Amino acid sequence: MPFQSDTFEGQRELITVEHFMNLSAEINYLLSAKRPNNEAMLALVLGPQQVDDKEHLLLALKLLQLGYAQSRRKIGPLAVLHPLRTAALLSRIMDTPSCLDLLGALLHDKGEDLQPQMMPAANRKKFEQVFDDLQDRIGHEQRWYLGERIDLLTRQPGTPYDVYLANLLDHARGMPDLLHVKLADRFDNTLDNHIDRPGVIRYNFYRSVFDLLFVPVYKGVQIRQYHFLPTPEEGGLLLMQLFKNAVFLSLLRSEKLDTLDQTTRNLFDAVAIASIREAQWIALELFAAFPEKKLPRLREMLLDTMHYCYGGGAIEVHASEDEHGLDGLFLSNYAIADKAERRNQMAKLFSDKDYLVTAVVTFIATFASFLNDPDFSIHGIDRHGIRAVRKRSK
Repeated sequence: MPFQSDTFEGQRELITVEHFMNLSAEINYLLSAKRPNNEAMLALVLGPQQVDDKEHLLLALKLLQLGYAQSRRKIGPLAVLHPLRTAALLSRIMDTPSCLDLLGALLHDKGEDLQPQMMPAANRKKFEQVFDDLQDRIGHEQRWYLGERIDLLTRQPGTPYDVYLANLLDHARGMPDLLHVKLADRFDNTLDNHIDRPGVIRYNFYRSVFDLLFVPVYKGVQIRQYHFLPTPEEGGLLLMQLFKNAVFLSLLRSEKLDTLDQTTRNLFDAVAIASIREAQWIALELFAAFPEKKLPRLREMLLDTMHYCYGGGAIEVHASEDEHGLDGLFLSNYAIADKAERRNQMAKLFSDKDYLVTAVVTFIATFASFLNDPDFSIHGIDRHGIRAVRKRSK
């Protein structure tokens, strides 16, 4: 029986990895039917919630099926899983979601993913008809609200990610549902990488670190099954989610938007915890790859990372020319204007296993800081971009 403990983030975890994977499997199973039952799908998305105007949500489900058809996510699952899961996660975290809340979640990627040229030609006319029908049914005022939210949640081509996020923040106080949807979107994107790793979640990261550092007869992390890392491309996508989450949470915290309402608080914590879980998965897989004779090297790396984090590495952005190899974590890997170059850099970072150990442990420390300190944000990250803090905190 693997060691279990009630970690601080575990006590605040509203939706576990296991719950997420089960939800994904149930949605995918319904989608696999020759003629998916949208009534059953809506019941699954809503979970325990009851909302009025279910016919509006059923039309949104029909829109998603027409628009996404059989298109797939970068790592393989049907693309329609993402908006369905985003709405389902929001429904389970909010106390009383409205129809408009759920429509915003279901259609949050309409502007980016559901353009006519992106869907099968045979579906385009029907898609427009169903969308027009939905807008007519919800009425003029709700139609305006939904359209405004979809526009604000859409990142326009060529718009830098930080500019896009800053625009969301500008509207968040008057439209808190924007943050609800965006945080649920971040939460889903973070855990979406679980398709290739069903087993390692049974192992306890903190127990492994303790044994590595303090138990003199410890033989190393033993993961006897499901032991594999993602490919560099898939791992690079996961690292990109961690970077995006760190930036977004820091922006919310620095602008004091993380406590806008209880739903935002819950989703803020959910994204931080999901990020910790993903980083722990990668760390455990990396630990298991160290044979017993190389454990002294792993201990040295962990101790060095601990000193780095205590010296400000986990709470500030540093220039790559500073005094530690991790100093360029954000500026050398994430703050790259060209999207393809940034993706290649992420894959390169994921392939450097020694550096990756220290990077993911630093990420764990950073996201744990968000949970432990209600005033914590990463120095050097704000709505104006990412910049180096030249003088490290001690």
